Amino acid sequence: MICALAGPLLLVAGCDRPGTQTAASEPVAATQAPIDIQTSRADQIDVPTVVRATGTFVADETSDVTPQVPGTIVTTPVNLGDFVQSGQIVMRLDDRDARIRLNQVQASLQQAEAEALRAQTEMQRNADLAESGDISRSAYDRLTAQVAIADAAVAQAKALLAGAEKAVDDTTVHAPFAGHVSARPVAVGEWVTATTKAITIVRIQPITLNLQVPEADAAQFAVGMVVHAEVPAHIGKTFLGAVAARNVAIEPTSRAMTVEAAFPNADSALSPGMFGSAQIRLPTTEQAVFVPLDAIVAIANGESSAVYAIVEGNAQLRVVQTGEALGDAVRIVAGLNAGTVVATTQLDQLFDGAPVRTTVAAAPPQADFIDVAP
Repeated sequence: MICALAGPLLLVAGCDRPGTQTAASEPVAATQAPIDIQTSRADQIDVPTVVRATGTFVADETSDVTPQVPGTIVTTPVNLGDFVQSGQIVMRLDDRDARIRLNQVQASLQQAEAEALRAQTEMQRNADLAESGDISRSAYDRLTAQVAIADAAVAQAKALLAGAEKAVDDTTVHAPFAGHVSARPVAVGEWVTATTKAITIVRIQPITLNLQVPEADAAQFAVGMVVHAEVPAHIGKTFLGAVAARNVAIEPTSRAMTVEAAFPNADSALSPGMFGSAQIRLPTTEQAVFVPLDAIVAIANGESSAVYAIVEGNAQLRVVQTGEALGDAVRIVAGLNAGTVVATTQLDQLFDGAPVRTTVAAAPPQADFIDVAP
């Protein structure tokens, strides 16, 4: 129950939580009968140490695909946002010149192989004659040299053929990995070179959240720690990930360390560029004071909070600094000590110094901590 105070001490109507009571508009006389209220105790609890950090989601991998050879684009079979598989064709270039060169090299190889076969046959035919002395050894050595030259010509032609085949293959551009097309700035008919960024492909399954963690907490982070994240695009939904990597250096200006958290993102709900707010539970604990949500009242147009502490039968207004709400409890960061009894009902009738009578003492608040692995 959260109410509002019109002044430093006076409650006004306007609570918007179900069951919240409206407040009196002026002080009640000191002789007023005690107000029957229920109370609870501010309880000190050992809570997990949770680090909160913000960051931006980035693709797990990003590739600016460029063609291996210059040429004119003849087809781009993918569009912005399309999902492509690894090795899928994403662009074709005009391959006519490359195929003409391939045909020429294939013909040269055939000719070289024919010359090599003729030289090999001639050498074998004269081998016996060289042994019997019917031809000179020098003549036979010349035949052997011709075979070596012909074999070298074949090897050269085969190397040229491999290059020509690669030139044809390079006119077809393939996706380097499975992912989404995030940019395709070129179109059919454009001339591109080996430096042209023709298509950008991103892998977002998984997706990475780059977090800036304060220097004081950085040393406690370890790979595998569970990370809960929320994004403005999906209000009320929490995404579960884990610390995948941590930088070894502290950024000197911000005094923060970059920590990478990986999220499965099977449904592609998270996109690169989204802003994320994350919570990471550390293996340590800390003591914190909690009170029921129903004990909190808002003051100064809702910009500050307060509780009514019950001291010797009177309500005392205590301005407090609140933290996170967990379950039906809220953390008190400053302004209230553990063990203090606070009012949880009739807040709209209370004021600083109001006499009270406790009818029921409620159980201490129950804080539901985020469900993460230690």
